[in-house]
Amino acid sequence: MTRLPFCYGRTTLSRCPQAILEVLIEVNGRVHRGWSGDCLPPGWFDKTPGRSYREQIADLIGGIGLAQSAFAQASKVPITLFECWQEADSHCRSEAMGRGYPDLLVGFGVSLVERALMDALARVANLSFGEAVRNDLFAIEPGRVAPSLAGLRPADWLPATPRSEVFVRHTVGLADPLRVCELRPNEEIDDGLPQALETYVERSGIRYLKVKLSANPEADLERLRSIAEVLERHRGADYRLTLDGNELYEDVCVLRSFVVSLRADTRLRTLRENVLVIEQPLDRSVALRADQGADLRAVSKWRPVIIDESDATIDSARQAMELGYRGVTSKNCKGPTKAILNAGLIWWRNDRGRRSEFVMTGEDLCSVGVIPVQADLCLAATLGFSHVERNGHHYHPGLSYLPEVDRQAALHAHPDLYGRQGQLIGPIVQDGRFSIGSLQCVGFGFAITPDRSAFEPAASWQYDSLSLDKPEISE
Repeated sequence: MTRLPFCYGRTTLSRCPQAILEVLIEVNGRVHRGWSGDCLPPGWFDKTPGRSYREQIADLIGGIGLAQSAFAQASKVPITLFECWQEADSHCRSEAMGRGYPDLLVGFGVSLVERALMDALARVANLSFGEAVRNDLFAIEPGRVAPSLAGLRPADWLPATPRSEVFVRHTVGLADPLRVCELRPNEEIDDGLPQALETYVERSGIRYLKVKLSANPEADLERLRSIAEVLERHRGADYRLTLDGNELYEDVCVLRSFVVSLRADTRLRTLRENVLVIEQPLDRSVALRADQGADLRAVSKWRPVIIDESDATIDSARQAMELGYRGVTSKNCKGPTKAILNAGLIWWRNDRGRRSEFVMTGEDLCSVGVIPVQADLCLAATLGFSHVERNGHHYHPGLSYLPEVDRQAALHAHPDLYGRQGQLIGPIVQDGRFSIGSLQCVGFGFAITPDRSAFEPAASWQYDSLSLDKPEISE
């Protein structure tokens, strides 16, 4: 259960289950384990009108099962992880057509198994994830996916060492309070954590933001003015932000008109200079259509327009950049191998890192620790991101969903990332940053192993356990 509702696009998240996957691999006669995890949010992987949250979760669990079977089948013969990933991904996408699964949902199931296998292999090799990628433990062959990267390896474009700290790009949801005075008495949460944006800026030193847009130009401009007032009162011009369209624009012409209004607004002079990118403004059904190209390039001349939800297949980022987009997002739920390869495409299009015309950003899916958040931060650190959207600690009550023994273990193993805030243990933002050096431990970013007894097996888990009184998705 969230500590406050998260409103994004046409969806409001108040409760959300989390999937934890354990894999077993055999190496030289010995069995080794690896883990992955992620939340199962409403209205993101599948935005089919009329599709209920109950149906979406059933499909997500089905997609995970499909991926498990595909990886198991592909690994019956000696095979590298990269080859196994390619075969499993291809099989799942072919099989999913008959089940009606969207590409993004299929990729999620594949990524969950892929991540757990990466964790297991890194543990066997006694390497951190960053070391494993740079040392080619996963045998990634870029040229087999992107001909422009033939003959190269991930170490050619990744930073020499992963980052040990990262700026938090704080999410401002459509319903989030900006000022303390906006909170009604019955809306105040007494848990010792910030609630309004201004409190985060004052207390945590937040200077990077991700602002959700509603595709209502007048409402969005007015909200941006309020956000600018809060930020500039506390930080002057020292802040940066990304704008997230959440697929709400059906036509790039409407987006172009909004940008024209934004650039003409005298009260938004500082804010617009600090905009870094515009993320996934167009609905995925039209985002990669060829007829969007001219207007898309016009907007991208001002600030890079990048894809997120449209990054559903291994070839999506290349297609998008050929159309006029100037980048793509990274999320573990879309797959770490794909993120690593997309980072290579960005590097190559930027003249092997000599320019910065194309960009890649790190984004969150409102996930919480330990496994989901830490693995995603570990991927972001390996890719070299200086800032990453991270919002699970804002919308969720820390690690309270875990057993006390796991909370204490996380605090002990990762004291740079976690700390106490009132009665809660959770990620600590200091001077606008997360310290994440401890995530460079053996495995995929987390030193503790989950307590299996604390989780309900997928076969017996019931949707009704969420106790949702109303739909999570509103049209």
